[in-house]
Amino acid sequence: MQAVKPKRAGPKKAPGRWLEQFRFDHVKVLIVGRGPIRLEALAAFDRLGAQPSGILLSEKDSVVYRRALAPELRRIGRNERVHRIPDYAAGDGDRRAERIARILEIARNGGYTHVFAGYGFMAEDHDFIGAVEEAGLGFVGPSAAVARRAGTKDSAKALARSLGVSVTPGVDNILALALLTQARKGEQVSRLRSLVRKHRLDPGPGWEALPPPEAAERVLRAAQARGVELVELKQLQAETVRQCTRLLRAHPGTRLRFKHVRGGGGKGQRVISAVDQAAQAVFEVLAEAKTLEPGGDKNFLIELNQEGTRHNEIQLLGNGDWCIALGGRDCSLQMHEQKLLEVSITAEGLEREAEVFRERGMLAQARTLQKDLATLLEMESEAERFGAAVALDSASTFESIVTRTGHYFMEMNTRIQVEHRVTEMVVALRFTNPADPGEFFRCESLVEAMLWVAVHGKALPRPERISRHGSGTEVRINATDDALRPHGGGMVLDWTPAIEGEIRDDQGIGIRNPDTGIFMPYQLAGAYDSNAALVVSHGESRQENFERLAEILRRMEVRGEDIMINRAFHLGLLHWMLGAEPMVKPSTGFVRDYLAAVGALKVAGREVDLDGLWEALAAREAVRDPAVRGLLAEKITLILRPLRRLYRHPHLMAGWLARRAPRRWEIEGERVAWRQNPLRVLEQLYRYLRLERQPDVSPEETIWDSDQALLERGLAFYDELRARLQQPQLSWTELAEILAGGPPPKGFNRALWNSVRAAHNGHQLGLSLLTLPIHTGREAGFYGLRVGPDLEPIVPAQFQDQERAEELRAALAPPPPAGDDRILAWTGGTFYGRPGVGQPPFIREGERFEV
Repeated sequence: MQAVKPKRAGPKKAPGRWLEQFRFDHVKVLIVGRGPIRLEALAAFDRLGAQPSGILLSEKDSVVYRRALAPELRRIGRNERVHRIPDYAAGDGDRRAERIARILEIARNGGYTHVFAGYGFMAEDHDFIGAVEEAGLGFVGPSAAVARRAGTKDSAKALARSLGVSVTPGVDNILALALLTQARKGEQVSRLRSLVRKHRLDPGPGWEALPPPEAAERVLRAAQARGVELVELKQLQAETVRQCTRLLRAHPGTRLRFKHVRGGGGKGQRVISAVDQAAQAVFEVLAEAKTLEPGGDKNFLIELNQEGTRHNEIQLLGNGDWCIALGGRDCSLQMHEQKLLEVSITAEGLEREAEVFRERGMLAQARTLQKDLATLLEMESEAERFGAAVALDSASTFESIVTRTGHYFMEMNTRIQVEHRVTEMVVALRFTNPADPGEFFRCESLVEAMLWVAVHGKALPRPERISRHGSGTEVRINATDDALRPHGGGMVLDWTPAIEGEIRDDQGIGIRNPDTGIFMPYQLAGAYDSNAALVVSHGESRQENFERLAEILRRMEVRGEDIMINRAFHLGLLHWMLGAEPMVKPSTGFVRDYLAAVGALKVAGREVDLDGLWEALAAREAVRDPAVRGLLAEKITLILRPLRRLYRHPHLMAGWLARRAPRRWEIEGERVAWRQNPLRVLEQLYRYLRLERQPDVSPEETIWDSDQALLERGLAFYDELRARLQQPQLSWTELAEILAGGPPPKGFNRALWNSVRAAHNGHQLGLSLLTLPIHTGREAGFYGLRVGPDLEPIVPAQFQDQERAEELRAALAPPPPAGDDRILAWTGGTFYGRPGVGQPPFIREGERFEV
């Protein structure tokens, strides 16, 4: 994605001064973010004509591994633009200040004009951004003022309330309440006065006249600025227990979510279901947000955990004068608070899909999408209002929880987000000269748009929103096992290149040796998260989009040592959604339920003995005709190889059992009725598993030549039979009925027809085993997972029962055995003994610990 060169309408003439002012040759950016965004930004800034960018690398970054350089270093080269620095996201207090000072020193010495922090913690750290601004550097992202007011969750919710935006019920000032609890009622302000005098704090004018909670917040901010701790951890935990007790009594049967005010990407969050879990959750939230040390911001939100809801977000872009909404994204498919698949939501797309449902007579579904359209337009309006109120001056995201009856504002992410390319698939921006409508430029990259705003902010007119494709989707390729638990540390030895229609942000993992074309090995790190790549695609409809993405994943291969990725999960899920309904509206808890359903397939398939069943089939058929054993011996690998793979990979089985159109089969009572020729179904299974004939591929990964010949001979037989019957469009059900019995059709004598039927029986011999996965799906209850007329998933009770569902999910990735003298982690990867350089270790030899 890139900004398209400026265009002019009408006869060619020299560019006017308006276009000439937008230059970037004086800009040099220091990139301090990690992950795929780093390589994307390097390319984006280069396209705009900026000077070559620099990057930071820490001891927890992808620097140098056992066999190869990190991908970013291959692109940028080991030169003066690569700056080593201790983990710059770790620590708080003095260590944090030291890191910021070191980054600013690097920027000054390197001649950098701007700093870009990607989508990490530093992108929303208003202290860091403020320091960058005070140093005279530009920040490519929302300013410190915007991050301070909109980026911290407590102040953002207070602002949202003042704007009339619905917010999630809960407590957003727990730290202030904990401070006030230290004094009796009526003595709270005097207690605050004594603290101000004791620590020489400056809460600003008029603070004493404010209501006690607001006065306490002012005092806390002043204390934090001085690195003074006014609330001890035990006091904060005690107040949290009191507030959780109150909330759970008022809302029985619900759970509570703790969210640190500066958290993001699922970090600094915990969900509790009982009061006795609160104190430990407070500790974990603060530890993960790195604010346990004195002076760190310990405020966090306590919210009702909205169960069975969706997570939608609105992409915003502003320059301080204008703010424009660029449509939405549904990010509900997530696990461990980390998004897995994100899909675009636009007014144009919802209207188009609703019309398709109306044409198909599916009026309930059409009404559901019309309601979603109204919700989207309301969220966009609220998002633009919110952005305007904080004078948004870059890209940000307005995040909401969506329920059946409405929506709640959740938080504002004052940064670019991992899934920003989803919006780029469906929306572009056109900036037009206000004095000359024929003079304009078009931008299709949000990262580029951020640099446009950072360098030329107020000179940019409000852009026009241009529709691109009908639907955009991103899947996150993570290093995880089949239960979606992180599994970093493996060595990638080969990764097939991106194919047509695929955008892959992979940190440069796919870069090959320029001299030999050989893939450069890469070790998946996993110090911060398990993401290895982002795969983005588009389509003119949601269905076309999912089909293209499924084909991309089908053809993607990642090979290496100790490699586990979630490609099969995504492929199976996409096929399930295509079969159930592409416009499905999953909740944020759906992936847990879906994994339980896939686990049920794994459990139900454990007792399937393919070899034993094959022998039983051969013995039964041999009783009828002894010559059959020889024919079955020829077909054993043709039939059993794909079935073995299907049973080894339950996520692939889940996708195969999805009820795609045209139907392959129907279950009628206890039997399977084929709607397509089982031989054609077998051919489709080979293709689905990417075992179809491929040149220059190991025999282990493709159909064997002898099996291909058998398959082709059988399919050719049925094509010829239809031609001889002069009915080339004859369905399999109709053809099977003709072959089942009765007199020979016109053009066949009895001897010839008997030969045809014998050949038919031979070609179908052994294919009854293709019904095994179908019966496994029925035994597992997998077909009960479907989509209702309201487009929401219907989940069988067995997959929602917490204890049973956990057992089923665990079956997808059982733990390996471990001795008593070792710590066993299912994550794989690298063990980090301490949070960061200079900090105490998590645990010392000889100490006792709990999981």
